[in-house]
Amino acid sequence: MLVDDDADDQEIFGYALKELQTPVTCLFARDGREALEKLAVAEPKPDYIFLDLNMAPMDGRACLEALKSDAGLRDIPVIIYSTSSDPRTREEMMRLGASGYWVKDVSVAKLCGWLKNLLETPQAV
Repeated sequence: MLVDDDADDQEIFGYALKELQTPVTCLFARDGREALEKLAVAEPKPDYIFLDLNMAPMDGRACLEALKSDAGLRDIPVIIYSTSSDPRTREEMMRLGASGYWVKDVSVAKLCGWLKNLLETPQAV
């Protein structure tokens, strides 16, 4: 699942997944609230949640906290996928339970590489 309010970022992410030529289904949500609503009924649950930070009405930080406090969702790895490269933000998100932190890059090739590595080696988050 990708939680991101930017339609271009959703499109790029979807494109990168298609480029991998791996049978993957990706759910999309525009903010944390919509993600939680979709996750409440999603079966099966996603293997990963990629979470942007700057969204409204529910931002990524609040969504991460909600995910990690929900017994049915807390074990899904959450990877922060943000434009922020601030080390303090990274540290805070990891402290709140994020499994990884990727800074958005303009390179689709780099995103494809990250995703390929993650799908081939899940512990590489």
